[in-house]
Amino acid sequence: MFEAKQETDTMLLLNGWIGVLLGFLSVSETLGLKLKTVRIPTYKFRSESALLECHYELNGQRKGHGSLDGSNRRHHGYQSDYHLSEPYEEEEKLYSIKWYKDNEEFYRYVPSASQPIKSYKIEGIRVDPNHSDGTKVLLRGLTLKSSGIYRCEISAEAPNFDSVHGEGRMDVIYVPKDGPHISDGERKSYQIGETMELNCTSGRSYPASTLQWYLNDLLVTDPNNIIHYPAVHNQHGLITTFLGLSMVVNHRHYIDGTMRIKCVASLSPVLWRGGQESIVQWEQPAIDNRVAMLLVKSNASVRRIHLLMSLISLLLYAFRSGFARIV
Repeated sequence: MFEAKQETDTMLLLNGWIGVLLGFLSVSETLGLKLKTVRIPTYKFRSESALLECHYELNGQRKGHGSLDGSNRRHHGYQSDYHLSEPYEEEEKLYSIKWYKDNEEFYRYVPSASQPIKSYKIEGIRVDPNHSDGTKVLLRGLTLKSSGIYRCEISAEAPNFDSVHGEGRMDVIYVPKDGPHISDGERKSYQIGETMELNCTSGRSYPASTLQWYLNDLLVTDPNNIIHYPAVHNQHGLITTFLGLSMVVNHRHYIDGTMRIKCVASLSPVLWRGGQESIVQWEQPAIDNRVAMLLVKSNASVRRIHLLMSLISLLLYAFRSGFARIV
């Protein structure tokens, strides 16, 4: 019986200490600095402004879940009142907020300083101090140099000296002013079985444009038909890309006597998309219909000229045939 009573007292004491430990752990969950949200634009266009936001929470009054009432204390075998039932109050203050681009600091906010806001010169970064504070930073006049990884770092003062951070990447986009352009040299017509070679050139952009060929609105995926060329880096970080198309023409490429070839340029992800289309038509020459010809046309005026020439040739052929019968 004595052993049973001793075991019961030991269990009560153990449960009591477990309760105290759990109480402190519950309090510690609500203490300290918390990072709520970090908002960094993923994509912005050149010359635009970007608002970077960093929202946090400082727990000045940390009451926690460790407050135990009398019945709960008796259940855990407490012999005296613990101060866990009282609010644990110790105000934690913000020390600083710092912003970095590619690990280089460009903005600092220290509320206790005589001049709370301080910015540092970094290429591609221009801070607007009138619209920046402890939760946000406004960047104006973005350039391609503004692209990079942005990090917000928040530090608290005593007693915990907590520190939290969050980051995200922002890319500055430059959309091409023109293009893409299809070029085929001086060659305008092909015979069945000949190889047709075209080149597509994108306008200058950042990041580099992705080029794709379409044949009758179907994406050309055969690597034997695609020719890749190295990109050209221009001034101010802009990039020009090139893509070639090489294919042997045949009757299967035509739908009602017409083959449509299109080059499409896009920025990834799809922030911008542009394209140029060329028309390749299969025509039967009026003079000699034994050879099927392919005529590459890029605008309506050229098609009208060739159509007029074909009609004139047909009229001359009909006139000569009729004159021969009369003779």
